Amino acid sequence: MTEFITSDALTALVQVILIDLVLAGDNAVVIGLAAAGLPAEQRRRAIIVGIAAATALRIVFAGVATQLLQVIGL
Repeated sequence: MTEFITSDALTALVQVILIDLVLAGDNAVVIGLAAAGLPAEQRRRAIIVGIAAATALRIVFAGVATQLLQVIGL
């Protein structure tokens, strides 16, 4: 039986997690800057829509990247 948890796999996992944390922090800053000048009710809605859009786009882009990685020679 092959071993799934290798040092290379753990290193790749940690790199992906760190990149995801950086991107999430960046999204939070951009959403906060965009919503800062809005009234309280619109600010809440802008933050929720911004988080939903960032999440949806990240899922879509991850799917596209997965498909591109399957292309041999790319």
